[in-house]
Amino acid sequence: MADDLHTSGDYKQQVIATVNEIYPKYIQKEILAKLDKLDLVKLKKNQATKPSDAVDLTDVQEDDQLIRGLESDNVLKEIEKREFFKSYHFAAIFNATPKDDNIFTELEKSTKVVNFKSPDYKHDAIFDNQLESAKTIPTRLGIGNVSLLKFSKLLTGYTQTGEKRQIKYNVLGVYFSHLGVLEIRFDKVRNIFQQEDELFYHNQVEFVVKWFREVAKFELENINLAAIINFINKKDQDEVIIHSQAMSMSTGAKAELYTGQTGNSVLPLLGELKELIRLHEDLFEESPKIKDILDKFIAETESTSDLPWISLRWKGDDKNEGTVVKFRHNYENKGYTLLSYYGRQTIMEKMDYVTKYIIDNRKELERIESDIAEEIGETARDNPAV
Repeated sequence: MADDLHTSGDYKQQVIATVNEIYPKYIQKEILAKLDKLDLVKLKKNQATKPSDAVDLTDVQEDDQLIRGLESDNVLKEIEKREFFKSYHFAAIFNATPKDDNIFTELEKSTKVVNFKSPDYKHDAIFDNQLESAKTIPTRLGIGNVSLLKFSKLLTGYTQTGEKRQIKYNVLGVYFSHLGVLEIRFDKVRNIFQQEDELFYHNQVEFVVKWFREVAKFELENINLAAIINFINKKDQDEVIIHSQAMSMSTGAKAELYTGQTGNSVLPLLGELKELIRLHEDLFEESPKIKDILDKFIAETESTSDLPWISLRWKGDDKNEGTVVKFRHNYENKGYTLLSYYGRQTIMEKMDYVTKYIIDNRKELERIESDIAEEIGETARDNPAV
């Protein structure tokens, strides 16, 4: 079992190898542009004077500039900082309750957590993927009522020619104290780094869940996202629309339904049937039996069909193309929902917004259910024979 990589030289080489292996060129260019703006590197000869510790990359080929820049500790730390703030492809959300509100401060004192802002901070500790979660030491960054804990793993894979490859793979645990939720974020990774682990992505979730339960002593429980997503879909709102949906029907038939590319948010089949009834409401009022038959068919199909996944699209604006998120309920039969974010990598704000939107709607749904339960209780008291 491998220990964490203690030496700065080893760590730096792992980060360089990771950039070479998994950072797309467009991401490298975006990072270089930010480093340039921060005066950490110099990209063009005709630029204004830079600080003496800025890395001069003016004579370095564009494809090699970020790699060369990583020779600087300042650039390296900026890459580590970005790992907290970037968006990730996957996420899972859990109810989270700490037994001690100051737990992260206590864990830092006992060196079970490293503070990214500490003057003693050197770099993330990378651990072998097989190491028990309780023995890992995450790096923490606190921002207001949000604590981000980065778990860094060393993944090893082999190409078809037998060439060994290693990357630094991050799994982020984001605790929103004001929302009472823990969100676990992580990225896709090539099959060669999964080492034939069919539950690789679930195991990343389980790894962080175990650490929060065993080390940080959090109480965690699954969130019924299926009910919340269903509530959002039926709300009278236009911010979030269905993008696509899978249905496994009671007859054994299966279907994957996608909205059109014309901006029409109506799903095929049931969605179109509902829209048809709505548009010709006056005609159906003249034939109430037919409308009742169709309504019953729609209701029975929806209630008896399994919906293994659904994708929603948060509408964008002139500067933002919007956010598409796929929700896979009961992922790998483990009880929680896996969220998949589509599109180019961006900043974490879009993930934060989706999480807050979901939790806000959960609170609204809980209020409605509470009001209904209270009304039923009052009716029962007023009519004891009912």
